[in-house]
Amino acid sequence: MLTQRVAESSLSERLGAIDWTTWTRRLQVALTVVIAAAFAWAALNDHALAAVPAAVGIVVAWFVVRTCFRGPERGFLLVCLLAGFALRAVASLILHPLLVTNVRRGDGRVDVFVGYLFEDDRAFDVVSWALARLWSGQLAQTAKSQDYLINNYTVMMGWVYYLFGHDVVGPKLLNCLFGALTIVATYALAKELGGERAGRFAAILAFGFPSLVLWSMLNLKDALVVLLIALAMLAGLKFAHRPSLLWAVVTVVAFAGLENLRLYVFFGLGWLLWTSFFVINRAPWRRRLKVGIPFALALLTVVYVTNETQALGLRYLSAKRLEALASSREYGAQNADTGIELELVPRSEDGYTIQLRTAPRVLPYVLWGPFPWQAKGRRELAVIPETLAWYGLQVLVMIAIVAWRRELWREMALPLAYAGGLTLVFSLIEGNVGTIYRHRAMLLIPVFAVAGLGFDWLLGWWAQRRDRPVAAGAAPVPDARLA
Repeated sequence: MLTQRVAESSLSERLGAIDWTTWTRRLQVALTVVIAAAFAWAALNDHALAAVPAAVGIVVAWFVVRTCFRGPERGFLLVCLLAGFALRAVASLILHPLLVTNVRRGDGRVDVFVGYLFEDDRAFDVVSWALARLWSGQLAQTAKSQDYLINNYTVMMGWVYYLFGHDVVGPKLLNCLFGALTIVATYALAKELGGERAGRFAAILAFGFPSLVLWSMLNLKDALVVLLIALAMLAGLKFAHRPSLLWAVVTVVAFAGLENLRLYVFFGLGWLLWTSFFVINRAPWRRRLKVGIPFALALLTVVYVTNETQALGLRYLSAKRLEALASSREYGAQNADTGIELELVPRSEDGYTIQLRTAPRVLPYVLWGPFPWQAKGRRELAVIPETLAWYGLQVLVMIAIVAWRRELWREMALPLAYAGGLTLVFSLIEGNVGTIYRHRAMLLIPVFAVAGLGFDWLLGWWAQRRDRPVAAGAAPVPDARLA
Protein backbone atom coordinates (compact mmCIF):
# COMPACT_ATOMS: atom_id res chain seq x y z
CA MET A 1 0.00 0.00 0.00
CA LEU A 2 2.82 2.39 0.91
CA THR A 3 4.63 1.57 -2.35
CA GLN A 4 1.46 2.29 -4.32
CA ARG A 5 1.05 5.69 -2.61
CA VAL A 6 4.68 6.58 -3.29
CA ALA A 7 4.19 5.66 -6.95
CA GLU A 8 1.04 7.79 -7.15
CA SER A 9 2.85 10.71 -5.52
CA SER A 10 5.73 10.35 -7.95
CA LEU A 11 3.33 10.32 -10.91
CA SER A 12 1.52 13.42 -9.62
CA GLU A 13 4.82 15.25 -9.19
CA ARG A 14 5.88 14.34 -12.72
CA LEU A 15 2.56 15.52 -14.19
CA GLY A 16 2.78 18.71 -12.16
CA ALA A 17 6.28 19.39 -13.45
CA ILE A 18 5.15 19.33 -17.10
CA ASP A 19 4.90 22.72 -18.78
CA TRP A 20 1.39 22.24 -20.19
CA THR A 21 1.36 25.69 -21.80
CA THR A 22 4.32 24.77 -23.97
CA TRP A 23 2.80 21.40 -24.85
CA THR A 24 -0.56 22.88 -25.83
CA ARG A 25 1.22 25.34 -28.11
CA ARG A 26 3.17 22.52 -29.72
CA LEU A 27 -0.04 20.55 -30.20
CA GLN A 28 -1.70 23.55 -31.79
CA VAL A 29 1.18 23.92 -34.23
CA ALA A 30 1.09 20.20 -35.08
CA LEU A 31 -2.68 20.23 -35.57
CA THR A 32 -2.45 23.36 -37.72
CA VAL A 33 -0.01 21.51 -39.96
CA VAL A 34 -2.43 18.56 -40.20
CA ILE A 35 -5.32 20.90 -41.10
CA ALA A 36 -3.21 22.72 -43.68
CA ALA A 37 -2.27 19.36 -45.19
CA ALA A 38 -5.97 18.40 -45.32
CA PHE A 39 -6.82 21.60 -47.19
CA ALA A 40 -3.87 21.03 -49.55
CA TRP A 41 -5.16 17.50 -50.18
CA ALA A 42 -8.60 18.92 -50.94
CA ALA A 43 -7.09 21.44 -53.36
CA LEU A 44 -5.09 18.75 -55.15
CA ASN A 45 -8.33 16.78 -55.63
CA ASP A 46 -10.17 19.73 -57.22
CA HIS A 47 -11.94 20.88 -54.05
CA ALA A 48 -9.98 24.10 -53.55
CA LEU A 49 -12.90 26.54 -53.82
CA ALA A 50 -15.20 24.27 -51.82
CA ALA A 51 -12.75 24.29 -48.91
CA VAL A 52 -12.60 28.10 -48.65
CA PRO A 53 -15.61 28.61 -46.28
CA ALA A 54 -14.35 26.00 -43.81
CA ALA A 55 -10.78 27.36 -44.01
CA VAL A 56 -11.99 30.87 -43.18
CA GLY A 57 -14.33 29.45 -40.52
CA ILE A 58 -11.67 27.54 -38.59
CA VAL A 59 -9.43 30.63 -38.47
CA VAL A 60 -12.31 32.78 -37.17
CA ALA A 61 -13.26 30.07 -34.66
CA TRP A 62 -9.67 29.94 -33.38
CA PHE A 63 -9.69 33.69 -32.74
CA VAL A 64 -13.12 33.55 -31.07
CA VAL A 65 -12.03 30.81 -28.66
CA ARG A 66 -8.80 32.63 -27.94
CA THR A 67 -10.76 35.80 -27.16
CA CYS A 68 -13.50 34.24 -25.04
CA PHE A 69 -11.38 32.02 -22.76
CA ARG A 70 -8.41 32.60 -20.50
CA GLY A 71 -5.77 30.60 -18.66
CA PRO A 72 -5.27 26.83 -19.02
CA GLU A 73 -8.77 26.29 -20.41
CA ARG A 74 -7.88 28.46 -23.43
CA GLY A 75 -5.06 26.13 -24.44
CA PHE A 76 -7.20 23.06 -23.78
CA LEU A 77 -10.08 24.35 -25.90
CA LEU A 78 -7.86 25.53 -28.75
CA VAL A 79 -6.38 22.03 -28.91
CA CYS A 80 -9.88 20.51 -28.77
CA LEU A 81 -11.11 22.82 -31.52
CA LEU A 82 -8.22 22.10 -33.87
CA ALA A 83 -8.09 18.39 -33.06
CA GLY A 84 -11.85 18.03 -33.52
CA PHE A 85 -11.76 19.76 -36.88
CA ALA A 86 -8.65 17.87 -38.02
CA LEU A 87 -10.16 14.49 -37.11
CA ARG A 88 -13.41 15.20 -38.92
CA ALA A 89 -11.90 16.90 -41.97
CA VAL A 90 -9.28 14.22 -42.59
CA ALA A 91 -11.79 11.41 -42.12
CA SER A 92 -14.34 13.15 -44.36
CA LEU A 93 -11.84 13.71 -47.18
CA ILE A 94 -10.63 10.11 -46.99
CA LEU A 95 -14.17 8.73 -46.93
CA HIS A 96 -15.53 11.00 -49.67
CA PRO A 97 -14.29 9.12 -52.79
CA LEU A 98 -15.18 5.77 -51.20
CA LEU A 99 -18.88 6.62 -50.93
CA VAL A 100 -20.16 5.53 -54.35
CA THR A 101 -23.88 5.07 -54.98
CA ASN A 102 -25.31 3.59 -58.18
CA VAL A 103 -28.94 4.52 -58.93
CA ARG A 104 -30.69 2.61 -61.72
CA ARG A 105 -33.29 4.68 -63.56
CA GLY A 106 -36.47 3.43 -65.20
CA ASP A 107 -34.99 3.68 -68.70
CA GLY A 108 -32.16 1.34 -67.72
CA ARG A 109 -29.35 3.90 -67.32
CA VAL A 110 -27.35 4.00 -64.13
CA ASP A 111 -26.41 7.26 -62.40
CA VAL A 112 -23.31 7.21 -60.21
CA PHE A 113 -23.09 9.52 -57.20
CA VAL A 114 -19.91 10.03 -55.16
CA GLY A 115 -19.72 11.30 -51.59
CA TYR A 116 -23.12 10.32 -50.17
CA LEU A 117 -23.81 7.78 -47.44
CA PHE A 118 -27.60 8.15 -47.17
CA GLU A 119 -30.47 9.34 -49.34
CA ASP A 120 -30.81 12.36 -47.03
CA ASP A 121 -27.38 13.83 -47.71
CA ARG A 122 -27.94 13.42 -51.45
CA ALA A 123 -31.36 15.09 -51.14
CA PHE A 124 -29.85 18.04 -49.23
CA ASP A 125 -27.28 18.41 -51.99
CA VAL A 126 -29.97 18.41 -54.71
CA VAL A 127 -32.08 21.04 -52.93
CA SER A 128 -29.11 23.29 -52.10
CA TRP A 129 -27.91 23.18 -55.69
CA ALA A 130 -31.42 23.92 -56.93
CA LEU A 131 -31.53 27.02 -54.70
CA ALA A 132 -28.13 28.14 -56.02
CA ARG A 133 -29.34 27.79 -59.62
CA LEU A 134 -32.57 29.62 -58.75
CA TRP A 135 -30.65 32.58 -57.36
CA SER A 136 -28.31 32.65 -60.37
CA GLY A 137 -31.24 32.66 -62.82
CA GLN A 138 -30.67 29.14 -64.19
CA LEU A 139 -33.98 27.90 -62.75
CA ALA A 140 -37.37 29.61 -62.80
CA GLN A 141 -38.41 27.85 -59.60
CA THR A 142 -37.53 24.85 -57.47
CA ALA A 143 -39.50 21.63 -57.72
CA LYS A 144 -42.59 21.54 -55.50
CA SER A 145 -41.52 18.13 -54.24
CA GLN A 146 -38.36 19.72 -52.82
CA ASP A 147 -40.01 22.56 -50.91
CA TYR A 148 -40.23 20.62 -47.64
CA LEU A 149 -36.43 20.33 -47.61
CA ILE A 150 -35.83 24.07 -47.93
CA ASN A 151 -34.64 25.05 -44.47
CA ASN A 152 -31.89 27.03 -42.77
CA TYR A 153 -29.34 24.32 -43.57
CA THR A 154 -30.10 23.93 -47.27
CA VAL A 155 -30.32 27.71 -47.69
CA MET A 156 -26.88 28.08 -46.06
CA MET A 157 -25.38 25.39 -48.28
CA GLY A 158 -27.17 26.88 -51.28
CA TRP A 159 -25.19 30.07 -50.70
CA VAL A 160 -22.01 28.01 -50.47
CA TYR A 161 -22.80 26.47 -53.87
CA TYR A 162 -23.79 29.86 -55.32
CA LEU A 163 -20.51 31.50 -54.26
CA PHE A 164 -18.02 28.64 -54.60
CA GLY A 165 -19.54 26.17 -57.04
CA HIS A 166 -21.35 22.85 -56.77
CA ASP A 167 -19.11 20.59 -54.71
CA VAL A 168 -20.51 18.61 -51.78
CA VAL A 169 -17.10 18.70 -50.07
CA GLY A 170 -17.85 22.32 -49.13
CA PRO A 171 -20.87 21.51 -46.94
CA LYS A 172 -19.04 18.51 -45.51
CA LEU A 173 -16.08 20.60 -44.34
CA LEU A 174 -18.44 23.21 -42.90
CA ASN A 175 -20.13 20.44 -40.91
CA CYS A 176 -16.68 19.41 -39.66
CA LEU A 177 -16.35 22.98 -38.40
CA PHE A 178 -19.78 22.81 -36.71
CA GLY A 179 -18.71 19.58 -35.01
CA ALA A 180 -15.50 21.17 -33.74
CA LEU A 181 -17.39 24.21 -32.41
CA THR A 182 -19.79 21.87 -30.62
CA ILE A 183 -16.86 20.62 -28.53
CA VAL A 184 -16.24 24.14 -27.25
CA ALA A 185 -19.94 24.76 -26.57
CA THR A 186 -20.20 21.44 -24.72
CA TYR A 187 -17.27 22.34 -22.50
CA ALA A 188 -18.78 25.72 -21.69
CA LEU A 189 -22.19 24.19 -20.91
CA ALA A 190 -20.78 21.50 -18.60
CA LYS A 191 -18.48 24.01 -16.90
CA GLU A 192 -21.44 26.33 -16.28
CA LEU A 193 -23.23 23.39 -14.68
CA GLY A 194 -20.46 21.99 -12.53
CA GLY A 195 -16.95 23.33 -13.01
CA GLU A 196 -13.91 22.90 -15.20
CA ARG A 197 -13.36 19.19 -14.59
CA ALA A 198 -16.90 18.36 -15.68
CA GLY A 199 -16.38 20.58 -18.71
CA ARG A 200 -13.20 18.81 -19.79
CA PHE A 201 -14.84 15.40 -19.49
CA ALA A 202 -17.84 16.52 -21.55
CA ALA A 203 -15.58 18.14 -24.18
CA ILE A 204 -13.60 14.91 -24.61
CA LEU A 205 -16.86 13.03 -25.16
CA ALA A 206 -18.02 15.59 -27.74
CA PHE A 207 -14.63 15.34 -29.46
CA GLY A 208 -14.69 11.62 -30.15
CA PHE A 209 -18.19 10.19 -29.69
CA PRO A 210 -18.54 8.09 -32.87
CA SER A 211 -22.00 9.13 -34.06
CA LEU A 212 -21.28 12.83 -33.52
CA VAL A 213 -18.10 12.48 -35.55
CA LEU A 214 -19.93 10.61 -38.31
CA TRP A 215 -22.82 13.07 -38.68
CA SER A 216 -20.37 15.99 -38.84
CA MET A 217 -18.47 14.36 -41.72
CA LEU A 218 -21.47 14.19 -44.04
CA ASN A 219 -23.76 16.62 -45.83
CA LEU A 220 -26.45 16.36 -43.15
CA LYS A 221 -28.12 19.04 -41.05
CA ASP A 222 -27.49 17.09 -37.82
CA ALA A 223 -24.17 18.78 -36.95
CA LEU A 224 -25.73 22.25 -37.22
CA VAL A 225 -28.75 21.17 -35.16
CA VAL A 226 -26.57 19.79 -32.37
CA LEU A 227 -24.45 22.95 -32.31
CA LEU A 228 -27.52 25.21 -32.11
CA ILE A 229 -28.99 23.10 -29.28
CA ALA A 230 -25.73 23.36 -27.34
CA LEU A 231 -25.52 27.14 -27.90
CA ALA A 232 -29.18 27.73 -26.96
CA MET A 233 -28.84 25.75 -23.73
CA LEU A 234 -25.49 27.32 -22.84
CA ALA A 235 -26.76 30.85 -23.45
CA GLY A 236 -30.03 30.14 -21.64
CA LEU A 237 -28.17 28.83 -18.59
CA LYS A 238 -25.76 31.77 -18.55
CA PHE A 239 -28.67 34.19 -18.89
CA ALA A 240 -30.41 32.53 -15.94
CA HIS A 241 -27.24 32.86 -13.82
CA ARG A 242 -26.19 36.34 -14.96
CA PRO A 243 -28.94 38.09 -16.95
CA SER A 244 -27.57 40.30 -19.70
CA LEU A 245 -28.68 41.49 -23.13
CA LEU A 246 -25.81 39.60 -24.78
CA TRP A 247 -26.86 36.19 -23.50
CA ALA A 248 -30.52 36.92 -24.18
CA VAL A 249 -29.72 37.71 -27.81
CA VAL A 250 -27.49 34.63 -28.21
CA THR A 251 -30.25 32.44 -26.75
CA VAL A 252 -32.94 33.81 -29.05
CA VAL A 253 -30.76 33.69 -32.18
CA ALA A 254 -29.55 30.11 -31.59
CA PHE A 255 -33.10 29.06 -30.72
CA ALA A 256 -34.59 30.72 -33.82
CA GLY A 257 -32.08 28.89 -36.01
CA LEU A 258 -33.67 25.58 -35.03
CA GLU A 259 -37.14 26.53 -36.28
CA ASN A 260 -37.24 24.66 -39.56
CA LEU A 261 -34.50 22.17 -38.76
CA ARG A 262 -36.11 20.15 -35.94
CA LEU A 263 -39.56 21.54 -35.20
CA TYR A 264 -40.23 19.45 -32.09
CA VAL A 265 -36.93 20.59 -30.56
CA PHE A 266 -37.82 24.16 -31.47
CA PHE A 267 -41.22 24.00 -29.76
CA GLY A 268 -39.79 22.23 -26.71
CA LEU A 269 -36.99 24.72 -26.15
CA GLY A 270 -39.42 27.56 -26.81
CA TRP A 271 -41.15 26.67 -23.56
CA LEU A 272 -38.26 25.15 -21.63
CA LEU A 273 -35.72 27.97 -21.92
CA TRP A 274 -37.85 30.60 -20.24
CA THR A 275 -39.53 28.33 -17.67
CA SER A 276 -36.11 27.08 -16.57
CA PHE A 277 -35.02 30.71 -16.09
CA PHE A 278 -37.53 31.07 -13.24
CA VAL A 279 -36.20 27.84 -11.69
CA ILE A 280 -32.48 28.60 -11.99
CA ASN A 281 -32.37 32.33 -11.27
CA ARG A 282 -32.13 33.16 -7.57
CA ALA A 283 -33.04 36.84 -7.63
CA PRO A 284 -36.08 38.04 -5.62
CA TRP A 285 -39.31 37.24 -7.45
CA ARG A 286 -40.02 40.85 -8.38
CA ARG A 287 -36.69 41.15 -10.20
CA ARG A 288 -37.03 37.62 -11.57
CA LEU A 289 -40.38 38.48 -13.14
CA LYS A 290 -39.06 41.81 -14.42
CA VAL A 291 -36.30 40.03 -16.35
CA GLY A 292 -37.97 36.69 -17.07
CA ILE A 293 -41.24 37.90 -18.59
CA PRO A 294 -39.60 39.89 -21.44
CA PHE A 295 -37.30 36.89 -22.02
CA ALA A 296 -40.30 34.57 -22.25
CA LEU A 297 -42.16 36.95 -24.55
CA ALA A 298 -39.16 37.17 -26.89
CA LEU A 299 -38.94 33.37 -27.21
CA LEU A 300 -42.68 32.84 -27.57
CA THR A 301 -42.87 35.64 -30.15
CA VAL A 302 -40.33 33.78 -32.29
CA VAL A 303 -42.44 30.63 -31.94
CA TYR A 304 -45.66 32.43 -32.87
CA VAL A 305 -44.28 34.43 -35.79
CA THR A 306 -42.68 31.40 -37.42
CA ASN A 307 -45.62 29.02 -36.78
CA GLU A 308 -48.76 31.12 -36.47
CA THR A 309 -51.17 28.21 -36.94
CA GLN A 310 -49.63 25.83 -34.41
CA ALA A 311 -50.81 27.49 -31.15
CA LEU A 312 -47.21 27.83 -29.88
CA GLY A 313 -46.69 24.12 -30.54
CA LEU A 314 -49.56 23.04 -28.29
CA ARG A 315 -51.61 21.83 -31.26
CA TYR A 316 -49.31 18.81 -31.48
CA LEU A 317 -50.78 17.62 -28.17
CA SER A 318 -54.25 17.15 -29.68
CA ALA A 319 -55.66 13.64 -30.20
CA LYS A 320 -55.79 14.17 -33.95
CA ARG A 321 -52.11 15.13 -34.22
CA LEU A 322 -51.03 12.29 -31.95
CA GLU A 323 -52.96 9.85 -34.14
CA ALA A 324 -51.24 11.27 -37.24
CA LEU A 325 -47.84 10.90 -35.59
CA ALA A 326 -48.66 7.30 -34.69
CA SER A 327 -49.65 6.55 -38.30
CA SER A 328 -46.40 8.04 -39.57
CA ARG A 329 -44.43 6.03 -37.01
CA GLU A 330 -46.23 2.83 -38.02
CA TYR A 331 -45.44 3.43 -41.69
CA GLY A 332 -41.77 3.97 -40.87
CA ALA A 333 -41.63 0.83 -38.75
CA GLN A 334 -43.13 -1.32 -41.50
CA ASN A 335 -40.89 -0.01 -44.28
CA ALA A 336 -37.48 -0.09 -42.57
CA ASP A 337 -35.06 -2.95 -42.08
CA THR A 338 -34.63 -1.88 -38.45
CA GLY A 339 -38.32 -1.14 -37.83
CA ILE A 340 -39.82 -1.74 -34.38
CA GLU A 341 -42.64 -4.28 -34.14
CA LEU A 342 -45.62 -2.27 -32.90
CA GLU A 343 -49.06 -3.26 -31.73
CA LEU A 344 -51.65 -2.54 -34.42
CA VAL A 345 -54.23 -0.46 -32.58
CA PRO A 346 -57.58 -0.01 -34.39
CA ARG A 347 -57.98 3.42 -35.92
CA SER A 348 -61.33 3.67 -34.17
CA GLU A 349 -59.36 4.51 -31.02
CA ASP A 350 -58.41 8.12 -30.38
CA GLY A 351 -54.83 9.41 -30.60
CA TYR A 352 -54.28 9.39 -26.86
CA THR A 353 -55.23 5.71 -26.56
CA ILE A 354 -53.10 4.72 -29.54
CA GLN A 355 -50.03 6.46 -28.11
CA LEU A 356 -50.59 5.06 -24.61
CA ARG A 357 -50.56 1.55 -26.07
CA THR A 358 -47.66 1.96 -28.49
CA ALA A 359 -45.25 4.54 -27.02
CA PRO A 360 -44.18 2.26 -24.10
CA ARG A 361 -43.12 -0.27 -26.73
CA VAL A 362 -40.81 2.28 -28.36
CA LEU A 363 -39.41 3.79 -25.15
CA PRO A 364 -36.88 0.96 -24.41
CA TYR A 365 -35.44 1.38 -27.90
CA VAL A 366 -35.05 5.12 -27.31
CA LEU A 367 -33.29 4.54 -23.99
CA TRP A 368 -31.17 1.51 -24.80
CA GLY A 369 -31.42 0.56 -28.47
CA PRO A 370 -29.95 -0.77 -30.63
CA PHE A 371 -29.68 -3.73 -28.27
CA PRO A 372 -26.26 -5.43 -28.52
CA TRP A 373 -27.79 -8.91 -28.39
CA GLN A 374 -29.93 -8.19 -31.46
CA ALA A 375 -27.05 -7.07 -33.68
CA LYS A 376 -26.79 -9.08 -36.88
CA GLY A 377 -25.33 -7.07 -39.73
CA ARG A 378 -22.03 -5.19 -39.87
CA ARG A 379 -23.65 -1.80 -39.29
CA GLU A 380 -25.43 -3.04 -36.18
CA LEU A 381 -22.26 -4.64 -34.85
CA ALA A 382 -20.30 -1.45 -35.49
CA VAL A 383 -22.47 0.61 -33.14
CA ILE A 384 -22.26 -1.79 -30.18
CA PRO A 385 -19.26 0.00 -28.56
CA GLU A 386 -21.10 3.32 -28.73
CA THR A 387 -24.25 1.71 -27.32
CA LEU A 388 -22.29 0.40 -24.35
CA ALA A 389 -20.77 3.86 -23.85
CA TRP A 390 -24.31 5.27 -23.95
CA TYR A 391 -25.26 2.93 -21.11
CA GLY A 392 -22.26 4.16 -19.12
CA LEU A 393 -23.32 7.77 -19.66
CA GLN A 394 -26.74 6.97 -18.28
CA VAL A 395 -25.10 5.58 -15.15
CA LEU A 396 -23.06 8.77 -14.75
CA VAL A 397 -26.22 10.85 -15.17
CA MET A 398 -27.93 8.89 -12.40
CA ILE A 399 -24.88 9.39 -10.17
CA ALA A 400 -25.00 13.14 -10.86
CA ILE A 401 -28.70 13.33 -10.04
CA VAL A 402 -28.23 11.56 -6.72
CA ALA A 403 -24.93 13.18 -5.72
CA TRP A 404 -25.77 16.77 -6.64
CA ARG A 405 -29.54 16.71 -6.07
CA ARG A 406 -29.34 19.34 -3.32
CA GLU A 407 -26.61 21.66 -4.58
CA LEU A 408 -27.29 21.70 -8.34
CA TRP A 409 -30.88 20.58 -8.86
CA ARG A 410 -31.81 23.96 -10.29
CA GLU A 411 -29.00 23.90 -12.88
CA MET A 412 -29.65 20.27 -13.80
CA ALA A 413 -33.34 21.01 -14.38
CA LEU A 414 -32.71 22.47 -17.85
CA PRO A 415 -30.66 19.64 -19.45
CA LEU A 416 -32.60 16.90 -17.66
CA ALA A 417 -36.01 18.29 -18.60
CA TYR A 418 -34.83 18.66 -22.20
CA ALA A 419 -33.45 15.09 -22.33
CA GLY A 420 -36.52 13.63 -20.67
CA GLY A 421 -38.91 15.56 -22.89
CA LEU A 422 -37.09 14.63 -26.09
CA THR A 423 -37.01 10.97 -25.02
CA LEU A 424 -40.80 11.11 -24.67
CA VAL A 425 -41.15 12.79 -28.07
CA PHE A 426 -39.04 10.07 -29.70
CA SER A 427 -41.31 7.46 -28.13
CA LEU A 428 -44.29 9.16 -29.77
CA ILE A 429 -42.87 9.65 -33.27
CA GLU A 430 -40.12 7.08 -33.95
CA GLY A 431 -40.61 3.56 -35.27
CA ASN A 432 -37.18 2.80 -36.69
CA VAL A 433 -34.15 1.91 -34.54
CA GLY A 434 -31.79 3.35 -37.15
CA THR A 435 -33.57 6.71 -37.07
CA ILE A 436 -33.54 6.68 -33.28
CA TYR A 437 -29.79 6.11 -33.35
CA ARG A 438 -29.30 9.07 -35.68
CA HIS A 439 -31.65 11.41 -33.81
CA ARG A 440 -30.08 10.51 -30.46
CA ALA A 441 -27.36 13.01 -31.36
CA MET A 442 -29.79 15.71 -30.23
CA LEU A 443 -29.73 14.18 -26.74
CA LEU A 444 -25.99 13.78 -26.40
CA ILE A 445 -24.76 17.28 -25.51
CA PRO A 446 -26.95 17.83 -22.40
CA VAL A 447 -26.30 14.22 -21.40
CA PHE A 448 -22.54 14.79 -21.72
CA ALA A 449 -22.84 17.88 -19.52
CA VAL A 450 -24.73 16.12 -16.72
CA ALA A 451 -22.53 13.01 -17.04
CA GLY A 452 -19.56 15.34 -16.47
CA LEU A 453 -21.04 16.15 -13.05
CA GLY A 454 -21.27 12.44 -12.28
CA PHE A 455 -17.68 11.90 -13.40
CA ASP A 456 -16.51 14.82 -11.28
CA TRP A 457 -18.23 13.39 -8.20
CA LEU A 458 -16.71 9.96 -8.83
CA LEU A 459 -13.22 11.44 -8.98
CA GLY A 460 -13.75 13.21 -5.66
CA TRP A 461 -15.18 10.06 -4.08
CA TRP A 462 -12.27 7.93 -5.33
CA ALA A 463 -9.71 10.41 -4.00
CA GLN A 464 -11.35 10.43 -0.57
CA ARG A 465 -11.46 6.65 -0.58
CA ARG A 466 -7.69 6.62 -1.11
CA ASP A 467 -7.13 9.11 1.72
CA ARG A 468 -6.11 11.75 -0.80
CA PRO A 469 -8.91 14.30 -0.43
CA VAL A 470 -9.65 16.26 -3.57
CA ALA A 471 -12.74 18.43 -3.44
CA ALA A 472 -15.27 17.71 -6.17
CA GLY A 473 -15.19 20.56 -8.62
CA ALA A 474 -18.76 21.75 -8.75
CA ALA A 475 -18.78 25.46 -9.43
CA PRO A 476 -20.37 27.73 -6.83
CA VAL A 477 -23.87 28.68 -7.87
CA PRO A 478 -23.82 32.33 -8.99
CA ASP A 479 -26.09 34.75 -7.17
CA ALA A 480 -28.23 36.50 -9.76
CA ARG A 481 -28.85 39.35 -7.32
CA LEU A 482 -25.26 40.46 -7.81
CA ALA A 483 -25.65 40.60 -11.59
